[in-house]
Amino acid sequence: MVFVMSHRRALRFAKTVCPICGSKEVARDDLKGDLLCTNCGHIITRRETRAVGKFEVAQHLKREGKLSFKRLQDITNASDDRLFGVLQSMVNMGLIEEFQGYYHLTKRGQRWYRQRLGQEWGY
Repeated sequence: MVFVMSHRRALRFAKTVCPICGSKEVARDDLKGDLLCTNCGHIITRRETRAVGKFEVAQHLKREGKLSFKRLQDITNASDDRLFGVLQSMVNMGLIEEFQGYYHLTKRGQRWYRQRLGQEWGY
């Protein structure tokens, strides 16, 4: 028996009208932050920010040692709320710590990062 997993996009309908075709079937792509018309395919607005994940933040902290929120935001090009959410999640998991406005990986965070890279086995 083979299971096939589909990678579906998280789309929610927005209260916007498409300027090209006039359709009210405009969806918001939560992954990218775009508004797009499901009728004609026109991208109405595109955010300049993008999603950021725990692994990407850990990768930058591993390379740089410690980084401020502003520097992480510049490197990842993420919005304030998305980056803050990821950082809070990582703090709650014990992967990073904040000290005097700078974030750095904890020992647990370094191990978590190595496990994701496949350099260390076991949890």
